[in-house]
Amino acid sequence: MELEIGQTESLARTISAEEVAAFARLSGDCNALHMDDEFAARTEFGQRVVHGFLHASLLSTLVGMKLPGRGALYISQSIEFTKPVFIGDTVEARATIENIDRETRLVTMRTEILRSEDDCVMRGTATVKVLRLAEPRKRDPLPAEAGALRLLEGRVALVTGASRGIGRAIAQLFGQHGATVWINYHKSQTAAETLAREIVERGGTCRPVQADITREDDVARMMEQVTAEGGLDILVNNAGPKIVSAPFSRLQWTDLSDAYDQIVGGAFRVTQAALPALKARKGKIVTVVSSAVLGRTAHNWLPYVAAKSALLAMSKNLAQELGPDGITVNMISPSLVETDLVANVPDRMREMTVSRTPLRRLATPEDVAGAALMLASPYAAFITGENLLVTGGEHML
Repeated sequence: MELEIGQTESLARTISAEEVAAFARLSGDCNALHMDDEFAARTEFGQRVVHGFLHASLLSTLVGMKLPGRGALYISQSIEFTKPVFIGDTVEARATIENIDRETRLVTMRTEILRSEDDCVMRGTATVKVLRLAEPRKRDPLPAEAGALRLLEGRVALVTGASRGIGRAIAQLFGQHGATVWINYHKSQTAAETLAREIVERGGTCRPVQADITREDDVARMMEQVTAEGGLDILVNNAGPKIVSAPFSRLQWTDLSDAYDQIVGGAFRVTQAALPALKARKGKIVTVVSSAVLGRTAHNWLPYVAAKSALLAMSKNLAQELGPDGITVNMISPSLVETDLVANVPDRMREMTVSRTPLRRLATPEDVAGAALMLASPYAAFITGENLLVTGGEHML
């Protein structure tokens, strides 16, 4: 497995009373605060508190199975418990690579356990040793002569959610093809700055720009920063939340409204703020949707699929409205892509997707980036309102 700075993986679990009991038996820690409902009810917590090292053990699973993965050996782990966890809580362990020492094969990672994106219950730093490190692969997905075309020379592009996954691959490819790329990120400053250095080292031009696209004041500040240094030719709406999987019976309306605000509302705010600059340059809008909105949907992904469906409809309406201004609006709908947004998708679901895909593999971020480059290039000047499927043939319309 190739490792890179900024790479992130995560693992989620809902803590049950059975797991607490099993941990107590294995560890011998039968503290009444963890095991006795009546005792815990009389404390400031009002209910039983989960053993800290129970949810911390998720990091061991994450390190051994996902990042760095099989063969990884823990060297050290600092831990700061910031909040208690209770039975029934769903927590997510997350690790992000901050440094790789190829000589010693030591990988340093920022680790955290979250109850929600803004509710951290544990944080720390891990040092892990791996059996071997794969040689860094060449990231140019195109032949040298194709890359020399520099299809976006002189263009300015803003890519939302560009610090990792699909957005990262798009920013890299756009930079390779001559665009000045604005790398939007929310919280992943280290990953965004690492990406910016990579683009510059390859001769590209880029600027990281922090903004939470669900906040109008953040979006306005971001657009002021972008337009202050020139115009804007290309907007890529890519940012989106991690997918929450749950059956309909366990959903609340807030799950749908939150997904709608983050996915549709984010693209709405950024597009509206960018519109004057795009009109001045007769620019292009490329929005990343999902093949889950077409035909066969995604099991237990109702909030995500409903919001992405609305995003598809909004984009088609924008294509009609903005066409007379010379602005093209197109969409990309990839099938399952190997990114941290789908880190919790079970392996059996991945295998099912591969089995029904004629090309017999999952999509990569680079596959989606290639489609974005085509739609952002001069060769797509007379294409608008289209939804380009990047599915390896899984969906054929």
